[in-house]
Amino acid sequence: MATTVRLKVLPRVESRGHRYVWLRNLTQAITIGILLVVPLSGLARVDLYEGDHRMLYREATLKEGLAAVIIGIAALYLVTFVINFACGRMFCGWGCPVGFLNRLADVANLKPDKRQARWKRWRDAAGPVGHSTLLTVSCMFWWTSPATYLAFDSPVALAWAWGLTLTGVASLAALGWWWRWGFCIRACPVGLYYSFVAPSQSFGIFFREATERGAGDTDACLHCNACIKVCPVDLNPMDLAEAIPARGGVSVSDAPANNHCLKCGDCIQACEMMIDLASERRGIDEVPLRFGFYDGPQRLVRRRGSGEIVQSPQVSQA
Repeated sequence: MATTVRLKVLPRVESRGHRYVWLRNLTQAITIGILLVVPLSGLARVDLYEGDHRMLYREATLKEGLAAVIIGIAALYLVTFVINFACGRMFCGWGCPVGFLNRLADVANLKPDKRQARWKRWRDAAGPVGHSTLLTVSCMFWWTSPATYLAFDSPVALAWAWGLTLTGVASLAALGWWWRWGFCIRACPVGLYYSFVAPSQSFGIFFREATERGAGDTDACLHCNACIKVCPVDLNPMDLAEAIPARGGVSVSDAPANNHCLKCGDCIQACEMMIDLASERRGIDEVPLRFGFYDGPQRLVRRRGSGEIVQSPQVSQA
């Protein structure tokens, strides 16, 4: 249901363009670039076909190549752990290849805009398969050299390389097309692990209902719920301090919604769009949703009747 609602709101949000779109593309390019450069440069690789193992750009034994691969994987884990410690599940929303695949699948599921150039429509439709191919091949290169894909003198090696690649591409494309964000919500072992291992309590999306300047006691928030509708993991960005129940699968109940938030910024995009559309009429251009380190309480709302600004709910961030 959440995906269906999101797909109705997403075209309007995406059509306006946004700085976050370019930043997500950049961070995804860095992620895929690392996965490709490490084995192709010879920094770390185990070659299960020709035995051309690599460690620190030189020829290595199987044991050394395997050690290099393990160290490389540990280094990637350490980077994502540090990101999680400082910014919560931000890697899930910006750098995770599977999360990016889900975004491409969202776009591929939208009704094609006939005003768009034909090549762009083809790009959007083929996006999930193209990304799945790039991700699968980049992971394969950690365990074999590119020469395996051209090993016509060895049908077994050729079948092994192409068979695993096609299986990986099909599996990833199917995940993005049919399961999509449900995988992130209920099954992703890395995401769920990071939801409860040192999640940042001071960084993320925070909400300021009242205006700081301008039209007196008029709320900055339009109460349009566009941020809720566009959230890929079905959260309320205006109240991420609230504990939420279990979400099915292997998710855990009673953790703050902030632990599950991907910090992807889709809600900020939707909020900025709605405020921009209404700012001239209302005389208010403040965006009630903010993204970054918390400046004071995470959630401030106006108490109805008195107009007093209060923190709600009264929960600890610890």
